[in-house]
Amino acid sequence: MFRITAVAALAASCGFAAAVPDVICGSLDDVNHYGVVNGVRAYAVGTTACNAGDVNLNWVDGTPNHPVISCTIYKLKDGRLTQLGVTYVKHSFASLQGNACGFGCGSGGTFSALGPGCSDPYGAGLNGGQSGLGPRSEINAYNGDFVYPFTTINQSGNAIFKRIQVPANEMPDSSALFFVEGQYTIKDEMQANGTPYTDPSTGRPVNWNNTSYERMNVQSSGSASTTGATNRGRSAIYAWQDHGNGVNTPDNSVMIEEVPVPGEGLVHVASKVTDLGDGTYRYDYAVHNQNSNMNVGKFSVPNPGDASNYFFNDVDYHDGPDALISDADWAPQEGANEITWSTESFISNPNANAIRWGTMYNFSFVSSAAPEMGEVSVGMWSDPSVEMTATLQVPSAGICQADLTGDGTLDFFDISAFLNGFNAQDPIADFDGNGSFDFFDVSGFLNAFNAGCP
Repeated sequence: MFRITAVAALAASCGFAAAVPDVICGSLDDVNHYGVVNGVRAYAVGTTACNAGDVNLNWVDGTPNHPVISCTIYKLKDGRLTQLGVTYVKHSFASLQGNACGFGCGSGGTFSALGPGCSDPYGAGLNGGQSGLGPRSEINAYNGDFVYPFTTINQSGNAIFKRIQVPANEMPDSSALFFVEGQYTIKDEMQANGTPYTDPSTGRPVNWNNTSYERMNVQSSGSASTTGATNRGRSAIYAWQDHGNGVNTPDNSVMIEEVPVPGEGLVHVASKVTDLGDGTYRYDYAVHNQNSNMNVGKFSVPNPGDASNYFFNDVDYHDGPDALISDADWAPQEGANEITWSTESFISNPNANAIRWGTMYNFSFVSSAAPEMGEVSVGMWSDPSVEMTATLQVPSAGICQADLTGDGTLDFFDISAFLNGFNAQDPIADFDGNGSFDFFDVSGFLNAFNAGCP
């Protein structure tokens, strides 16, 4: 949207008006470090909300008609992005009328309503204020509904209580890059029919752009600060791609696919394959649930060969009702042609360790099978009948890679299919899987073509 005022004006001139609410995380600001308790560091990060829409957004204290703010911290090291920890959500209570996003703040906003184009800052001190932090488990991040008054209202505790909690041994780390993600959730973005408003300039649901990320510097003391530009409307999983080869140096071998949950929220699935140089490959995957209330309960990767050196990473929930959520790791199950990770079913344990909103889990293994493009699957937790796929890099099933027509014969038609795919920058022609289309892809295809089919 950013902003849709011009679109609204055009729509009005055509005889209809576009009135669309749209909150975004406009910036990630200061960082408070609250020290270490029992091997856990605690942080809070300041955020600034911006109204990218054309109508006021409710910011009403003491009611369920206000946004909530969530912040999380990520670490990028050795070619792998992991999420370190999450916070309770900050319940907002009043809005100012700034112009931090440069959208052009006009009149009409109040303490209880953020005006079109206007911005509202919440510093780290406010976002880390314990009395105003509520459980994540009481938030439906898809439609913005939540319990109010929330369970832990006005409750305070020790220095890490309800704040962003990360293992102290994970940071500082001079060999790693750190990122912070901010996410706003508000019910105003949902229509009366239970579906989100759509950004008329992009055609995307407005609750897909509520998450932004920014790089974070961490000092030897553990204190931290944000640095660089805020990547508005871009979840932190994209930091893996954007900074995978160093600060502002992209790693095009990281593939990320948006996976909309039918009739519901948004999930991201990503992959990176690393050639270990000894005839084996490390397959890294990440599943990020941005705002689905159905949550993710299963992840599967095709793998026809051997697998070893499994790795899994999740987040630890903490405090109050969130502490009831299980911390049991997802164990890999090797089938004849795939590897599957899953958690307990919703029916058997409503507090199972599903991939809940605003969290990202990692799945990794080493295989002797070279990579090819294929489908991974994501199963939803509260409704196992809902399963989606994403096309990423997976271990090869030993099929004839150069047989692009799939007819079992290598001939002119396969060459033509490769050339067409190469010119269109279709993943079918990305033979080295690095996201670029160059001489190495041509060489890879020719080598595969000359090798023939098994």
